[in-house]
Amino acid sequence: MKRPPILLLCALIGVLLVELSPELYAQEVIAGGKRDIVFLVDSTIGSVSMVSLRDFIKRFVEPWVIGPNAVQVGVALFNSSPSLLMDLNTHETKEQLIAALGEMKPTPGQTVNIGAALDFVRLNMLIAEKGSRFQQGVPQLLLLVTSKNSSDAVEQPASALKHMGVLTLVAGSRAADEQQLKQIALADQLVFMTPNFRGLFRNPREIVDALSTLTGVTATEAPTESVEAISPKNKTMPPRDVVFLLDGSDHIGSSNFPSVRDFIINVVSQLEVQPEGVQIGLVQFASHPKVEFYLNSYDNKQDIVNRTSELSLSGGSVLNIGAALDYTLVHMFQQSSGSRRSQGVQQMLILITGGPSHDRVKSVADKMALAGVLVLTVSSGQADENQLRTVAFVPRLAFHKTHFNELPAVAQLVIPFLRNF
Repeated sequence: MKRPPILLLCALIGVLLVELSPELYAQEVIAGGKRDIVFLVDSTIGSVSMVSLRDFIKRFVEPWVIGPNAVQVGVALFNSSPSLLMDLNTHETKEQLIAALGEMKPTPGQTVNIGAALDFVRLNMLIAEKGSRFQQGVPQLLLLVTSKNSSDAVEQPASALKHMGVLTLVAGSRAADEQQLKQIALADQLVFMTPNFRGLFRNPREIVDALSTLTGVTATEAPTESVEAISPKNKTMPPRDVVFLLDGSDHIGSSNFPSVRDFIINVVSQLEVQPEGVQIGLVQFASHPKVEFYLNSYDNKQDIVNRTSELSLSGGSVLNIGAALDYTLVHMFQQSSGSRRSQGVQQMLILITGGPSHDRVKSVADKMALAGVLVLTVSSGQADENQLRTVAFVPRLAFHKTHFNELPAVAQLVIPFLRNF
C-alpha cells in the first residue's frame, strides 16, 4: 500500500513548508512555533553521512527562531553507549547552536544499542532541568538516525517515550531493521528508509514537514487535582472540540445503553459548552457510522444533554471501529462541521464501545494521532482491551470497566484529561 503523504497526516496545523519566512511560519504554528526537538544520531554512520546530517540540521534550524520561548534543539550521539552533545537549553541562539554542530563527529564501531540511547534521551534530556517543556504542553519530537540493527531491546524504551507523548521519527539505512524501527516510531509513516543518508538529507522534505508541523499531544504527568478542584467553578477550561464516537451495536444493547448515555451526560455536564469554549459532536456507529450532531450543531450543554437523552441504538452485530474512526476524522474534524483545528483548538475523541472491532484499527488510530486528535477510549462488556490500548493516544487513556453500570462514574476519570491535556 502506498504510504500516505506526510503533509496529509499533519493536518492539525495545515501544510507548512520550511521555505516560508520565519515571520509567517510563526503565525501558523501552534503555541507560537514552540517545539523541543532532539536529534539522536548513530555515530557509526560514517563521515560522509555525518557531514550530510550536520548540514541538514543546519539548514533545518535556519528558518526558526531558536531559544527558550521558541524552538529548542538537543543532540545526542550513540554507538554501544550514548553521549550528550547538547541539551535542549544549552544554546539559546541559532548561531551558538550551528557552531556547536561542528562537534558532531563519527566514531568507528559495529555495535549500536538503540534501546539504551532512547532511555538516555527520555531520562536525561526530556526533563525540565535540561530544558524540556513537555509539562507546558510544548510538542516533544525525536528524530532517530541509524544505519544498523540494534543489539539491545527497543520495544520497552520506545513504549516509554510514546507514553510521554513524544513524537518519534526514524531515518534508517544500510543494515537497519525496518520492522524494528517501526516499533520505535510513533507510526509506520514516520519511518524513512533510504539506501544512503546523503541522498535522504539532500531531499529531506518529508522529514522536514513532519518535524515542522507535527504537534500531536504532549502527555504530561497525570493530573492530581481532585474533581472538585478542576470543576468549572474553580478553573477555566481551555477551548476543546470533543467528539463522542458511540458504539450503537448489539454489543451494548438496550439494557446497557442507559449507562452509556449517563456517562456522556456526566461528561458534558462538567464541561463549559459554548461557541468560544467547548464544542461537542456525536457519531453513532456499528457496521456504518452516522452523525447524530456536529460540533457546531448546539452551543449550550442543555441542548446537548436533551439530544443525548433522545438517542436510540442503531443496532447490528458487526462493529467496524476502524471505519468509524476514519469517517469521524474526515467528516467531524473539519471546519465545515465546526472544528476549530486551524485555530489551534485541541481536537479530542472519546470512543465508547462494548465489543471488538471487525476491522483494523491501528493504522487509523495512527492517522488520528498524527492529525493531533487526542483519542480516549471507554469500554466494557466484550470490548478488546488490548485493541483499545492501541486506539487510545497513549495506553493510559484507555478506560475499561467490567460492568456497564460502572461507566457513568468513569466521567470523573476522563474529565481531568479533557481539561489538562
